Amino acid sequence: MSSRVAKPVSAVPPYLSVAKAYVRSAFSAARLPPGDWVHLDRLERGKRTELMERAQQYGPVFKGFMENRLVVCVLGHDRGRKLLKDHAADLQPVTIQLEGLVPQGFMRQMQGQCHRHYRKNLVQGLTAMDVAAFEPVFETICRQGLAEFARQSGGQPASHPWSDSLSGIASRLLITAFCGARPGDPELEELTIVYSRLGPNGVVWSIGKQQEQAFNALRDLLNALEPAVPENRSVCLLDHLRAAGPVDETLLGNLIYMVELGRYDLRGLLKWISKYAAEHPQWLDRIAAEPAGAPTGSRPLAEAFVLEVLRLDQSERLMRTVLSPIVFEGHYIPKGALLRICMWEAHKDEQAFPEPFAFKPERFLGSEPAASRFSPFGLDHHHCPLADMTIKLAAGFLRVLAHDYRIDASDGSPAVRGPYHWEPPPRFAVQLHARPVSAK
Repeated sequence: MSSRVAKPVSAVPPYLSVAKAYVRSAFSAARLPPGDWVHLDRLERGKRTELMERAQQYGPVFKGFMENRLVVCVLGHDRGRKLLKDHAADLQPVTIQLEGLVPQGFMRQMQGQCHRHYRKNLVQGLTAMDVAAFEPVFETICRQGLAEFARQSGGQPASHPWSDSLSGIASRLLITAFCGARPGDPELEELTIVYSRLGPNGVVWSIGKQQEQAFNALRDLLNALEPAVPENRSVCLLDHLRAAGPVDETLLGNLIYMVELGRYDLRGLLKWISKYAAEHPQWLDRIAAEPAGAPTGSRPLAEAFVLEVLRLDQSERLMRTVLSPIVFEGHYIPKGALLRICMWEAHKDEQAFPEPFAFKPERFLGSEPAASRFSPFGLDHHHCPLADMTIKLAAGFLRVLAHDYRIDASDGSPAVRGPYHWEPPPRFAVQLHARPVSAK
């Protein structure tokens, strides 16, 4: 994880950002948000609740520094959604730059008609997919990956091998769903190996020769894949896109990088799931004993478990670059500033989630929470179109884990801030114990 290449940091000294911000605000009727001129990212690494406490002190819109740039933090889903909607043209998502590989760049940063065109194609392809038809092969991928880890670890606590196993499971799940290759196909292992070259330890933000070569190899492999025969196999996203019309270089490139970013996000989610499964074995027992198919009006236990993990840890923030000056709720937000919509903090609102730091999947067994309370996959038109699939994949992994194993984990230390996300501590190690047949 530590060798993951992070996005470049601005070289502008903080005091220049301060001076520019004050000069610009002087020409506006509004003033900069309240808050100290401190490096919020550094403080947050030492105390995860730092931004929550600052919101209590200064209000739901406050400022500081992040990556040597002025950052304005906004707390509250409704507030964040209004800001993103009212100023959509003034904000740009902070994400990887792919223009050197993909003609129109990454879809998350597209605007206007270009974004609508490619997003429409993607959403139509995802809507056409029958994810349930993939469940048997998804189960096979999870079962094989877990069994291989159990065999290699020999029942001993293992940290890095567990992370590697989860990475392999996440990669194969997404490659199967997006590209169609599955266990037994040589293409699945070939694609998995090439993806490991694209980003060996995480998403590489600074595209280099290695990424270019791996990307070109992935593109060639996908172009060479034969479409599935629907009567024999469930149809993957790539085949649905091809059936709808030509898959140009931009659409194919975005599909490649959706797998690349998704496999690390999914690995992180699976790691958090394993941590909570070890800490709450009674929930693993309940999931193992649950009959197939949830009662009408009730969410499956595994999905409720996944949603609570998303609320507690995996959903963190939305980052935007301010392209034009904004006045929001009486606050001046200058051009060039970073905007952070605080998702993790909003999901700890006691009014929305009593005992907000307690692990209680039963919160999600009933009706779907309102978007004003719970939005783990985004707030605006850049809302992740893979949200439902992600929940299904994670819940499927959890069901296999619960059905086949009991899990122990060492190192109950607090979470740590990794290069991109908060993660279980580096020494978090897992033991899998085969679940007795009588307990299944």
